[in-house]
Amino acid sequence: MEPLSPDVVASFELTSTGTVGHFLDQGFMDWRIQPVFRPVKLVGRALTVASPPTDNSIFREALETARPGDVLVISRAGDQRHASWGGILSLAAKLKGIAGVVIDGAATDWAEITEMRFPVFCKNLSALTTRKQNLGGVLGQTITCGGVTVSTGDVVLGDEDGVVVVPRAQVDSVLERARAKDAQEARVRELLHSGMSLAEASATAQAEAAKG
Repeated sequence: MEPLSPDVVASFELTSTGTVGHFLDQGFMDWRIQPVFRPVKLVGRALTVASPPTDNSIFREALETARPGDVLVISRAGDQRHASWGGILSLAAKLKGIAGVVIDGAATDWAEITEMRFPVFCKNLSALTTRKQNLGGVLGQTITCGGVTVSTGDVVLGDEDGVVVVPRAQVDSVLERARAKDAQEARVRELLHSGMSLAEASATAQAEAAKG
């Protein structure tokens, strides 16, 4: 799968999960998956990982396989007790150019991750960590993370409000609708500042958008 083009990345960086949420119903991860620090923006190509609850061995392979701009999307088999991701892994990932990590489970080393500003989204923090046990794991296959089916190559967009996954085939249509929605909302704000009521501003912006 080809990496995302710089134009696609830049376009997603200019929008938000909330904008996408105005017109897309699918792909939004469990609301409990939140960023370790704020403000934050995460955009990248998904590289999927599934790991046993107590083992972190697969992450070495994931770091070697990942390309700059990738987002590691990690399924934790329902475990929230063991933190599978922390400061050392974040540093290694950041130095390689990995865009960030999304974990359906726990992370650790809040202060270290926050200081280096490496985007990590997780359900919770935990001091109990995973170990290198060589129990296996899966890399690059379709997984479920945060209640969403994710395949390697999908686009991951994360910010202060959550995470949404866009299938690669839907990227162009989602970006087109996101640009239109962002432009319309910018116009509504402009009209509100001019003294219009919300109803007037919304109707005006919608009519202008319909005219193209």
